[in-house]
Amino acid sequence: MKTLIAHCSKSAVCKTVPHKSETSALRPTALMLAASLTLATFASQADASSVLDDGISAYRHGDFEKSAQVFAPLADQGNATAQYLLSCQMINGVGVKANEDAGWTMMKASAGNKNPDASIVMARKLEATGAPADLIRTLYQQAADQGQTQAMLWLALDALDQGKTAPAKEYLTTAWEADDPRAATLLANRFAASDTARYQYLRQAAERGEMRAAAYLAEEAKSLGDPAEAVGWCAIATGLPGHSEDVDWKTIGDAVEKNCGKFDKDLEPTERAANRERVDQFLARFFDGYKPWTPWRACSVN
Repeated sequence: MKTLIAHCSKSAVCKTVPHKSETSALRPTALMLAASLTLATFASQADASSVLDDGISAYRHGDFEKSAQVFAPLADQGNATAQYLLSCQMINGVGVKANEDAGWTMMKASAGNKNPDASIVMARKLEATGAPADLIRTLYQQAADQGQTQAMLWLALDALDQGKTAPAKEYLTTAWEADDPRAATLLANRFAASDTARYQYLRQAAERGEMRAAAYLAEEAKSLGDPAEAVGWCAIATGLPGHSEDVDWKTIGDAVEKNCGKFDKDLEPTERAANRERVDQFLARFFDGYKPWTPWRACSVN
């Protein structure tokens, strides 16, 4: 007869436990069952991930009816990404019937499930409605903890407003290490230890498409008496050329002249023509291999 050991609690409810010799015989079967359950779980997760990828692909390519169909069951299961993107569609009435109330409820659920993009959207909504700062700050921190640089910048500026320079610098440094050039511009103007360090921050930020950095560099070049770089950096700061492939060169020239002509307007006509040649050379070097950074936008996917 098999030996059984009865374990009883204080409530006199007893659990019958197999003896050690019995469990030894059962262990291989138990391990096989555990392994099969684990593999089934992984397979289920992989299937869900694949389905989500299909929905994101449809969303990216503008097939919003398909993406909504894919996201809906995943959102019901608590998938934060599906909740976020479907809420965007519901709020804007894209691919589904517009339902702002239900959309914002789902956006809140996504933020509750720690989707960083949804956290930022909800934080912005709360800002617009004058919600308590601590609640807004918590949402941005939640997004920052997941590497969202948009949130880090908000937290850095919030810290600066409170006179907390150390955490502000830490947020900005982390955001710049994550390749957000806006952080480099702020580091240049708030924390650079020297003019050289400031220039390096601004230059690197401008090379990643940060137009405010280019505007600062235009003023810097002007102060140093370099009209070619001043006009060149100003041209970059206007967003042209290089930021839109569909803009024709006449439009580019008109925009540069309107916004940047002030930097060499005092030159004689011959000198100004020569300066514009140097500007062209400067821009050619700048845009050789140019890879601008893509800023965060609500309800967009990479």
